[in-house]
Parts: sequence; structure tokens; C-alpha cells
Amino acid sequence: MTALLSVSDVSRSHGGTPVLRHTSLDLAAGELVALTGPSGSGKSTLLMIAGGWDKPDSGTVTAHPPMPDAPVSEQPWHALAFVPQSIALFEELTVEENLAFAARTAAELPDRSKLLETLDLAKLADRLPSEVSRGEQQRGAVARALAAGPLVLLADEPTSHQDRAHAEMVLTALRRAADRGTAVLVASHDPLLAEHADRVVTVGE
Repeated sequence: MTALLSVSDVSRSHGGTPVLRHTSLDLAAGELVALTGPSGSGKSTLLMIAGGWDKPDSGTVTAHPPMPDAPVSEQPWHALAFVPQSIALFEELTVEENLAFAARTAAELPDRSKLLETLDLAKLADRLPSEVSRGEQQRGAVARALAAGPLVLLADEPTSHQDRAHAEMVLTALRRAADRGTAVLVASHDPLLAEHADRVVTVGE
């Protein structure tokens, strides 16, 4: 499979402590890759570097066609969507408006009502993030990323605030996105993730 995103020989230290050492990863269209490893192994750091939110001390991150010819830090939402651990929904927008904002550059307008229903958010569509639970905010962040119809989707612990049933909803939605052609990379401790992944990459071994 042809890679959409390549992380090549990346190293990163924080406060003088090595977090990633010469790490490489290719992410192809239509696959869901599970990124696993113990706490502190560098999973979140690798995702931040892959998404252009952090810079490696050495090594490169390259976006390949049909991704836009731009650094990963400048990729639009329809090319690269990110679900951070911090969730970070726009507080002044309702749950549905968050999805609409992400979908504004999508090649095909998503069925937002179906996406909200899929993630058990339909009854909360008109609420602000401050009016829903942490778990509902997290599902909203996943829905927002999916609404962009991205070529690449990176998710950091997207089930950390979910019970088993809702975790299954989240992972099923990400699996379906991969089946439609999105390249999906998920960092997680959740053992359910491996059941949905095409392959598992362990960091910190």
C-alpha cells in the first residue's frame, strides 16, 4: 500500500530525557493502525509529531499525494484531522456546529445527523461542550474529526473517557472511516483497539 504519511527516523527528547529514538512509521489509505505501548513510551509524542503539532529533534515527517503539497503542520482538516487527548472542542459552538466547522472544507458534505447518531450524540447536538459530559465531549471530538472526511485521521486515546459500549461505538466509527479509505492512526491503552486494527505498532520496546 502507498503511504499517505511517513514518519522517518524520528527522535525526540523532553527535558533531556529521550522519548522517541529513531522511530519510523508509514500510514496508508484504508488502514487503521493501533499505536500501543506503556505510559511514557512516546505514543502521544509520536502522534503530535505526525500531526505537525510538535517538531522532532531529528528525522522527518512527509505527507504524500493526494495529500496537499505542504508541511504536515499546514495541512487542512480535510487532509489531516486530529483528536487530541485534551479534546478541545470549540466552547462557543454547539456539538453540531463543531462538526459543521470541521466539514466546511470537506470534499463531500457528511451526513452530520447520522454521524451524531452513530456516536450517541443526536440528543446533544444543540448543546455547548460545557453542557455535556467529558465522555460526550470526547465523542464529539471524534465526530468532528470524522466530519471533515479526512485523508488521514490521528486520534490520541479516543476512548479514555468511555464505557465499554461507547468505546466500541468510537472504534467502530474509526474502523468504518478506514474502510472508506481514510488512513487512521490511534494511540491507546484500550485492549478493544486491537480487535479493530489492521496492524499494531508498539512504541517503547
